[in-house]
Amino acid sequence: MRTAWGYLLILAAVFCFGWSAHGWHNAKTELAANQSAEQTRQVVTEVTRKSGEVLEAKLAELKANEIHTEREIRTEIIKPVFSNVCATDESVRVFNQSVDQGERTLSGKPADIVPGRPAATGGQNRH
Repeated sequence: MRTAWGYLLILAAVFCFGWSAHGWHNAKTELAANQSAEQTRQVVTEVTRKSGEVLEAKLAELKANEIHTEREIRTEIIKPVFSNVCATDESVRVFNQSVDQGERTLSGKPADIVPGRPAATGGQNRH
């Protein structure tokens, strides 16, 4: 019986030593994981900072270019005014009519309006 208690005591000591070794191993693994995470955080922070600096520099450059941009105003003359009359009223009318027809042809608009009255809304003839 004494030998059984001796073996049991040795088994308990080995179990306690194994438990402690397991705890040390877990602590070491957790420390390595924390150190790796900290290094990754530092690298990401540095890359983000450098990227932000590059972005700010580009934005400043674009803003500087925007300030020095010349503005151009374009006007379209709808009906020119001539100091000398070189065309009769009939010629101007024919010219305007041909321009209007050309615009309608290019845009696909109909030449004439739809004949008749538009349909009434809210009628009672829906089934």
